[in-house]
Amino acid sequence: MRLEVEVPEGLYQRIKREIAREKFVTPYMLAERYNMTITLAKRVLRRLVKEGVLRIYSYNRRAPIYVPAGS
Repeated sequence: MRLEVEVPEGLYQRIKREIAREKFVTPYMLAERYNMTITLAKRVLRRLVKEGVLRIYSYNRRAPIYVPAGS
C-alpha cells in the first residue's frame, strides 16, 4: 500500500515565493525548513523546475542543487 501525500496549495505558494529569494536550495534545506520528508521536498522542487521557477544547477541523485531560474 502506498500513500500519496500532497503539499497544500497555500504552503506550496509560500514555498514558491520564499525560494525565489534564495541563492540555492537543496531537498534537505526544504525538508528542514517546512518540516516535510526529503521525498516530498524533491517532488516539490521537481514541480518548481517544471513551472520554470527553479533550474537545476548540479544534478546528483541524492542531493541535487537548484537555483532560481532568474540566476
